[in-house]
Amino acid sequence: MSSWKNLEEEVKQYAQYIWNRKAEPDRLAGINFDCVLTLSEIEKVIVEVTENRSLDKIRGDIARIQIIRTNMMAKNIMVRPYIVCDFQPTQGMKDAGKESYVEVLSFSDFRKIFFDFDTYKHVRSNATFGSAVDPITGENDEAVYTPVGYDILNSVEANAEEIAQRIIDGKKVILLGDYGTGKSRCFREVFNILARRVDETFLYPIAIDLKETWGLESSVEIIRRHFNHLGIGESETDSVVKAFNGKRICFLLDGFDELGSRPWSEDKKKLESIRRHALQGVKDLLSNAGAGFLVSGREHYFNSNKEMMTALGVREDQSVIARCKTEFSYEEFYKYLELNNINVSLPSWLPRKPLILKTIASLDNNKISELFNSSNGDEIEFWYNFIDAMCERDSRIHPILDPDTVKQVLSRLASLTRERAQNVGPITESEVVDVFFEVTGSYPNEQSTVMLQRLPGLGRVSSETGDRNFVDDFVLDGLRALDLVNRVSSSDRNVSNLKWLNPLRKLGVSILSREMQKRNLTSLFITYAKQSLQRDKSNKVSISDVLSALNQIEIDEIDFDGFDFIEAHFGDLNFERANLKNIKFSDGVFESITLGKVDPESIVIKDSFIDRLLGVSSSSGVPAWIKNCEVVSYESIDTLTAIKKSGLTDEQTMLVSILIKVYRQAGNGRLEHTLTKGLAAVNKKSLKKILQYLISNGFLVTSKDNGETIYKPVRKHQERIEKILNELDRSNDEVWEHVTMLSA
Repeated sequence: MSSWKNLEEEVKQYAQYIWNRKAEPDRLAGINFDCVLTLSEIEKVIVEVTENRSLDKIRGDIARIQIIRTNMMAKNIMVRPYIVCDFQPTQGMKDAGKESYVEVLSFSDFRKIFFDFDTYKHVRSNATFGSAVDPITGENDEAVYTPVGYDILNSVEANAEEIAQRIIDGKKVILLGDYGTGKSRCFREVFNILARRVDETFLYPIAIDLKETWGLESSVEIIRRHFNHLGIGESETDSVVKAFNGKRICFLLDGFDELGSRPWSEDKKKLESIRRHALQGVKDLLSNAGAGFLVSGREHYFNSNKEMMTALGVREDQSVIARCKTEFSYEEFYKYLELNNINVSLPSWLPRKPLILKTIASLDNNKISELFNSSNGDEIEFWYNFIDAMCERDSRIHPILDPDTVKQVLSRLASLTRERAQNVGPITESEVVDVFFEVTGSYPNEQSTVMLQRLPGLGRVSSETGDRNFVDDFVLDGLRALDLVNRVSSSDRNVSNLKWLNPLRKLGVSILSREMQKRNLTSLFITYAKQSLQRDKSNKVSISDVLSALNQIEIDEIDFDGFDFIEAHFGDLNFERANLKNIKFSDGVFESITLGKVDPESIVIKDSFIDRLLGVSSSSGVPAWIKNCEVVSYESIDTLTAIKKSGLTDEQTMLVSILIKVYRQAGNGRLEHTLTKGLAAVNKKSLKKILQYLISNGFLVTSKDNGETIYKPVRKHQERIEKILNELDRSNDEVWEHVTMLSA
């Protein structure tokens, strides 16, 4: 304890929790006591607090208590006395108290009268934490935790230690992220940190998986069910229920998006009402919590932060929103490899996600080396080799199934997730069996059932259910592409009636394109797209996937005769090649559009939602054929990392870096050495040519500072420079074209 006064206050607070009475200093029969509680007219509790480590002091306190006990007995009042020490009392001290029926105990043991946290910690730590489970066994994931950063709005990154500290400081932390980004692992790590610091903070973390509280409408119900699931007795539950709105219990609630089904409705207000009702118990708990807390769930479960705050019962000015990053940084990536003994060099384009790396780590080192060597640095080729390696491994473990059958089963299961709101699943055990029958023509026997329980690329949702999720969309996206190829090439008429929600993303579109060309199916897919567009009922996601793939392969333009494709849903639509011609898209959803250097012929996208528009950096760069659309984000070039990822040539990258630093960043000029600072490839000869061109054409003026050149903007060109930066590789400005020629 930091001071005597703090210890006394803490003891009084715990005494109030234990006996449900006001605890305060009092003077009885002329003797002062630190803490007295009146339980009834005939019963009192006396608690003396000491930090004096001498046996004589303990004996003196016992003597004073005995005087009062005798005095109270004369009035038919029973006294229950305690001496609480700010240290572990010796056996002699305990024996001295025992002789006089006075309990001498440490502050830590006194707290256990209220709540035996050590028992709770042991039981809770051995139970699973959300989806932080081993993909094969469904038990707790025992891989070493890799310290990672979590993005916090308007702040720097925070790690698990810092999130825990914010909770200790009374902050309400909301952690958002999609499946596989590490929410549950962060949840578990924060619990461990808070549990280790209980003796310092006197703050007890209670970690609840919200999926176990479905249908509950009050905080008390949630607390009781949690302790019941852990097999902990009513007395401990009662203590937590009693104190949850005080400052000693902090709740960690994982999975606000798992409190029930997520039904679809065109009525947004109805959906909000459904979500609000499902979270009624959580709101009751959080809005009455007296301490900081952590609550986590999927990023896009709510329509807005405002709806999220209202549904959770959290005030925006008292909360902190943190987000799991979609993948490791390079430093975190290599730390993960080191901590988990993965001794191979992995390519930079490999998704830096724990679940993918765990799957690779399950292969032997020779197979891993062979896997990467045979791919020749080609991400698409690597995907094929990676899937083959997974299926071959499982076929060797369970020879009853050949690798191709394993792949077909996985592809059909991937297709099922097209209709799932959570994208990666879940898939039920019965669905796995049905798909097995569909692929093989027979139901699984005992051996193949074992194999189905551990299919590669799938992970257990938890130990309580046999449901599976795909471990990552890197695996999932390509399998969906294979399934679509198989369906169209086999003239599967059912595909048009499927209600797919999830389109192919960039990797899946690339694999679909490659499959079309490898198997000479391009004409078939063009026919499929045109015929499907004419049907009254059709799977619009599948059509969108096919159009995305056709738009990026080497073929002549495809004329769609002015057809208006209403309510398309594209995961990734790339116009760098632009084979589609004479087609309009209305009221659609475009998760990502990449613009080419040249506008496509007779293409219109109007009245649609575009999540990411790449190729321009702001609304002023949007081409005229994209009309009246809501665009959430553009290609960012305001940071060094964004510039490097923009796909520009080295010379274009240098130009962008110079223009941003001189024209957009604060100050009246930039020193020469800062213009391209941080860029990996700076050709000094090209840099000199770019600077000379900008100066000679009046875009930059120079001065000197201690012998170093300072480059300053010419503000009359500000609007023109902004247009170049907004349009990027689509710009036809002579400045852009001149620098582009340097790359040739």
